[in-house]
This record gives sequence, structure tokens and C-alpha cells, in this order.
Amino acid sequence: MADFDIAGNGEPTPDAETLLTPITKIGPTPRAQLVRKLSDIVVLPTGRISSNERALVADILLQVVDNVEIELRMEIAVRVARVAECPPALIHALLIDEPEVAEKIISGAQTIPEALLIEAAQEGGQAHRLMIAKRPDLTTAVADAVLRKGEPDVCIAVLKRDECRLSPNAINTLVALSATRKDLQPLLLRRSELEPAHGFMMFWWVDAERRKRILARFSLDRRIIQDVLADLYPKVFRSKTDPDPFVRDILILAERRHRPRGMDGERVGMDVVLRTLAAAQKYPAQEIIDAVAMVAGISRELAARILRDPGGEPHAVMCKSLGIPRDDFFALFETEDGEDEQATEKAEYLLGIFDSMARDFSRAVLRYWDWDSNPRIALITRLLGLEQGLGIEQEADLKQKLGLAEEFVD
Repeated sequence: MADFDIAGNGEPTPDAETLLTPITKIGPTPRAQLVRKLSDIVVLPTGRISSNERALVADILLQVVDNVEIELRMEIAVRVARVAECPPALIHALLIDEPEVAEKIISGAQTIPEALLIEAAQEGGQAHRLMIAKRPDLTTAVADAVLRKGEPDVCIAVLKRDECRLSPNAINTLVALSATRKDLQPLLLRRSELEPAHGFMMFWWVDAERRKRILARFSLDRRIIQDVLADLYPKVFRSKTDPDPFVRDILILAERRHRPRGMDGERVGMDVVLRTLAAAQKYPAQEIIDAVAMVAGISRELAARILRDPGGEPHAVMCKSLGIPRDDFFALFETEDGEDEQATEKAEYLLGIFDSMARDFSRAVLRYWDWDSNPRIALITRLLGLEQGLGIEQEADLKQKLGLAEEFVD
């Protein structure tokens, strides 16, 4: 059946300029009259109609909406949106109808059961999810449902809803999406649900200004943890029996201060550390990366990622954790390119990063970056997983930022 009935018996006259046939409103056809009469019944107040009778009329309308024009379906939706007692099956059918129909319910109804909104988010299209994301009564569960497809416009709409608390899974998903969607990053970084694990993951793919914000926002002090666990260190590390590897790893994670060590566990002086870092800047060969990882007490993969990072902020974090004097740190970058003015500016910028951190905090950041066994970090890594249909260049860039690219070769 056509979308509109033509009033009168004759053919309509096309417009002289556009040659388009004018569309008129649906007249009083039998179908239109049927829709309007049934709609009159379904919206009757509770005292005039029982719930069973309303359900019967709704069941008839369910069949009607499959056989009438979109204009009439929109009329039904407008009427039904005003009725709090409308049977869920009819609301569901209208919610997943064409966006023009669904909009009359999603935007017009003051209350819609949460379960129906979740179903509409799952079964509808992006337009439906975008409209649901803008509802005043958006809940955590509904937000989870609309975010499931990872559609950028929908994600932005949800992130702007400061009054809606997002679930941990939603935040994990959004953090992973932000690796390739820069427009999500500023909205995500202002969310109160974001925690250090999220911020330190995002650190690798945000710009310099946002890196500074992450380090400032997620500054933390591990002393309370270290004080509580202090008596375990001698029991684990000085025991003649093999220590529990799980407990040992947690204690290393929370250690008070890192002391650079050599291959045989011997202490390494600051002069050796500085020479190692200077050599790594000039020629990051495989053995130099191994040496940096060893003196810094981090994995070889993280050492390679830090040395590969063009911004230098991770390098500042690592140097701070090693207790390098600020003048020596400045000299590392100031002399990197000789008398280059840009190198001096970069050294000054990185010195500001270096000075902004406490040594214990810098160590905590390194531990977060190297904490692959943490369930949440592992989950975000899997979500990144390079399963997002990225282009070749995007995938290569993301791999490089995450330390998954080809390693340095001799």
C-alpha cells in the first residue's frame, strides 16, 4: 500500500517546476479510521478499560502496524507515548520500527521500561541507539546496551551524559576505542569512572597535553600499601626456601624503591645507568634494550616501547624511577641533537614532567605499564586486540604505540 492515500478520485497534478507529485495527508480511509479508533481505545484511562482489554487492543494493533503506512504508525506512536500502561509488546514493536516512528516513542514517552530500551538498543539501528543515549532517564544498563556496537556518535552522546554512571565494562570498551578515536579522548578523560589503570593505558596514544593531565590526575602514593606489606619482605626474600612466586610478584609490584642491578644481581652505579641510557638514545640495539630493561627493572617489551616513544614522556617517568639527578636527566635530552634549539625545548618540557612526579609515583606508573597479568589491563589489551577492523596504517600505528611492532634490530 502506498505511504499516503490520495484525497479525491482524480490523479494529483505534478508541480510545474519540480515535476514532483504533491503528497497529501492520509484521508479517512478504512485503514486510517481503524488505526485511529483502536488508538482511541488503547489510550483510555485505567478506569475505563481493564488491562486485559487493553492488551487485546494492543495485540490487534501489533498486526495493524505491520500493514499500514509509516504516517499511520507515527500516529500510533504519538498516541501510545502518552500512556504509561500501554502493553510492552506494542511499545517494543514501535521502538524497533523505522527511526521516524521510534523517535515518537523514544523522545515522547516520559517513562519506558529499562528492559524495552535495552531490547531496542540491541535490535534497532544506530539511529535508535543514538536517540536512546539522549533520553533523560538513561541508566547504566541501557548505556551498556547502546555502547555495545562501539559506534563513535553513540559513544560521544553517552560520554556527554555526566549524570549517568557508566559500568566498568563500558569504560573498558571506551578506553580501547579511544586508541583510534581521538574525539573520545577528552570526553573520556573527564569521566569520574576513569581509574589509574585506564589512564595509564590511554597514556600511550594521547597527545602531550593529555599525557600531562593523566600524570597529574592519577598521582598516587603507595606508602600505605608498603607499610602494611613491610613485614612480608624479609619472610619472602630472605627465606631459605623458594618464595611463593605470586606473593613475590605482588611485593615487587609494591616495592618502595628500585635499585638498578646488573646481570648477576650486583648493584649498578649511577654512572653506568647514565651511560646505558645515553647509548640507548643513540643506538637502541637489542643488547642496549636488554641493558635498559635490566637497570630499570622492567620487561624488555616495555623498555623497547619507552625508547621507541617519540614524545619522551615515558622516558622521563623511567628516569625519575631510577633516581637520576635532574641535571643529568636534562643533559640526556639537551645533547641529544647537539645544538638543536628544538632539542633544548624538548629537554625543558621533559624536565617539567620529570619534576612533577615523586619517585615512588613514577615507579608505580612503570608497574602499571608492565602489569600484563592484571585482569583489567589484560581485558583492555584484548579489547584493543586489533580486532576493530582497522586499516593497515592504523593497525601498524597502534601496534607501535603499544610496543607490539617489530622490535629494534641490530
